[in-house]
Amino acid sequence: MYKGFRSIFVEKLAKQKKMIKEELERPSSERRKEWLKKQLQDTRRLKKLVEELSDETCPHCGGKL
Repeated sequence: MYKGFRSIFVEKLAKQKKMIKEELERPSSERRKEWLKKQLQDTRRLKKLVEELSDETCPHCGGKL
């Protein structure tokens, strides 16, 4: 995957987290459980993708940048 899209994925991840927090502030009886379950799955997938894209290593020492 092209690393130039990382910033876009990070912004989308932040928006999803904000939406999930807003949904969790609702009373349990009013929550959209199916929507919440799908959003959590998408957020996990997107978080994993962002972590993969940020695995930049130093060519000299092999440490993270």
